[in-house]
Amino acid sequence: MSSAAQVTKPATDATVDFQRYEAYVTAAYSSANQVKSSSALIGFNAGVDAKLKKWFGGTVDFGQYANSTGTVKPTVTTFMAGPEFYIPSGNLTGFIHVLFGGAHTGGVDTKPDVSFAYGVGGGFEYSVSKRLAIRVSGDGITSSFTSIPFVAGDSPHSHLNARATGGIAYRF
Repeated sequence: MSSAAQVTKPATDATVDFQRYEAYVTAAYSSANQVKSSSALIGFNAGVDAKLKKWFGGTVDFGQYANSTGTVKPTVTTFMAGPEFYIPSGNLTGFIHVLFGGAHTGGVDTKPDVSFAYGVGGGFEYSVSKRLAIRVSGDGITSSFTSIPFVAGDSPHSHLNARATGGIAYRF
């Protein structure tokens, strides 16, 4: 009887302690390589993550960028989604993602003004509490627009725009 009391119970709780869903809002910077004579664009980025496992999930990402100080003042809107891989380590979680979707350039007369876009990047989240985290990330977003405003025609050229974001994430 006393030796049976020494045996520890096997772990029966197989639940994973992590928050499955997350919404984030960040300030964002994007280079403006779609259009000549434009400068960097400032805006915001927002999205939702759904974690299927502690190391894998999916994300939907929306960005709006404007406020160019160049001679041409485009606006850029992106909407992308894709898989995301997580590298958790205590309060710090790294992530990488590949996103697919579209980009829209407005404010200038580029044709086409909507293009297929994809982005590859990643970043880090630092947990401030169970529900709140600070998020920073960077991406390379590729899209295809004409380089010169007011000249119609499909562009065979891909333009890579760097994007940097920083803000907060709420987990639920």
